[in-house]
Amino acid sequence: MHPVGKYPSRRHGMLHARMCAALALLWSGAASQPAFADDTLQYFDDSADAARASQPEWSSPLATTTALMEQRLRLDLNQQHSGNGADTTLLDGGKGLDLIVSPTNEIQIALPPYDMRTSTPTSKALAGYGDWAFLRLEQRLFSANKDDGDYVVTAWLGVQAPTGIKPLTSSAWALQPTLAFGKGWGAFDIQGTIGASLPTSNVHVLGQQIQSNTALQYHLGTLFWPELEVNWTYYPDGQRAGLNQVYLTPGVVIGRFDIGHGLKFTTGVGYQFAVAPDYRAKPLTPAYASALIVTTRMNF
Repeated sequence: MHPVGKYPSRRHGMLHARMCAALALLWSGAASQPAFADDTLQYFDDSADAARASQPEWSSPLATTTALMEQRLRLDLNQQHSGNGADTTLLDGGKGLDLIVSPTNEIQIALPPYDMRTSTPTSKALAGYGDWAFLRLEQRLFSANKDDGDYVVTAWLGVQAPTGIKPLTSSAWALQPTLAFGKGWGAFDIQGTIGASLPTSNVHVLGQQIQSNTALQYHLGTLFWPELEVNWTYYPDGQRAGLNQVYLTPGVVIGRFDIGHGLKFTTGVGYQFAVAPDYRAKPLTPAYASALIVTTRMNF
C-alpha cells in the first residue's frame, strides 16, 4: 500500500503503463494480441506501484539527480551568466521522460538541450542544440520507505552523443557512470551522487571529470522542500587539469500538487553560483558564474 494521498495505487500508473505497453507491442509485433497487451499493462502498473512503495517519499532536488525511481516528464530552464559576459538560456538541460520499467529499474529518455547565447566582445550570439545525453539506464540497489529506514542507493549509466551544433559540441561520445544515494531522518534528508563523465575520444582536450553532488533538504509543511546543494567537479586531465569547479545552489521545490487523473505537478526555483575556481577565460572556467534554475515536473 502507498501512503494515503501520495499516489492513487492504480490510476496514477495507467498513463505510464499504457505507454510502456504500446512500446512493447511495437517491439514484439504483437499489436493484434489483446491478451498480451493486458498482461503488459498490468505488469508495468504493478512495477510502478512496487517501486514507489519500497523507497522514500522525498522530492527530487533542483540540480542533484535523485536516487529515487521516478515516473514523470521533467522540463527545466536555466538562465546562466558567464564570466566572459555571455548570457545563456538553456532549455531542458538533459531532462525528459522517466519511466519505471520494473520494481528496481528505470529508464530516462531525455530531450536534447537547446541553448540561446548572447554575443560577447570575442564571440557571436548563437542558438542551437547541444550534445544530447539521450539515455540513462538505472538500477536501484537498496531502498526502504520511511517506516523501514528511509534510504536508497542506486547505480546508473548515462550515454551522451555528440549531436550539438559546432560551437556547442564536444565531438565525442561520453559515458556517465554514477552511484546515487540518500538517507532521511524525519523531515530532513540528504541526497547525493558521485560519478564521472568519460569521453571516448579527444580526452587530452576535453578531460575526464569526477563529479559529486549533495543536496540537504527539509520538508516544510506538506508542499515545501527548501534545500541547499553543493555541486563539485574535478578535472584530473585535459585542458582544465587539476582544477576544481564548485557551485552552491540554495532553492526550494514546491509540490506535489494533485491536479487529478493521477497526475502530480511540482515546480521549483533556485539560484546557483560558482565559488571556485577564480575566473579563467581560456578554457572558460567556471563554465558559468551564476544561474537561475526553474524546474517543472509532471509525475504520473
